[in-house]
Amino acid sequence: MRYRPEPGVVLRRAASRFRTDAEGVRSRHVFSFGTHYDPENVGHGPLLVCNDETVLAGRGFDDHPHADAEICTWVLSGSLVHRDSTGHSGVVVPGLAQRMSAGSGIVHAERNDAWLTAPGRPVAPVHFVQMWLRPDVPGLPPSYQQRELDLSELPRGWRPVASGHHPDAAVQLGSRGATLWVTVLAPGVGRQLPTGALAHLYLARGAAELETVGVLGAGDSVRITGEAALTVTGRTEAEVLLWTMAP
Repeated sequence: MRYRPEPGVVLRRAASRFRTDAEGVRSRHVFSFGTHYDPENVGHGPLLVCNDETVLAGRGFDDHPHADAEICTWVLSGSLVHRDSTGHSGVVVPGLAQRMSAGSGIVHAERNDAWLTAPGRPVAPVHFVQMWLRPDVPGLPPSYQQRELDLSELPRGWRPVASGHHPDAAVQLGSRGATLWVTVLAPGVGRQLPTGALAHLYLARGAAELETVGVLGAGDSVRITGEAALTVTGRTEAEVLLWTMAP
């Protein structure tokens, strides 16, 4: 593999992410978020937020509003209780694709409280990645969608989890040019990235090697501009989240 970054490929290491720490909640922000602002780091195309969250039992995010954002949540471990002002509620676990379209306005809460409603459930931290995209049409009524995936599919190839156009995606988005792909790589297994005019790779766990970039660790991210046909290879078992997007 080549290790000199090519034009249009920008690596950001996990250590460079913005950090927000509250009682029982640890947030790591790939892009500018809240009080953390960098004019050179305010998103990539329609992808505005990519937050890596760890929440201890009994903690979380109480009721708070959103508007005009397509919000996708991917749980890596543990369980996350969701409740919103449109009446949707449930427990999000690994393998459950979730999309909330905030539209003209919605209020929701996310907490690690599943043990309250399911006695005997292990009291463990929940680790998840939440991603927000700009919708194509602002001001639409808010909506919600979730769907279970077969996690055994992920080691076999890229799975379209959320999309504005892919017919096989688990949940649909109001950002037509965007698709979230997820795969799990075994050590030594290489897989070519799906391509788009823009792409954003986030290594959620494990270690991998990306062609032209080098070795990636958990929390590293790569922005790609142009349809570069790059291959990512597992160094350990690695879970990779990749957005392909139109500008």
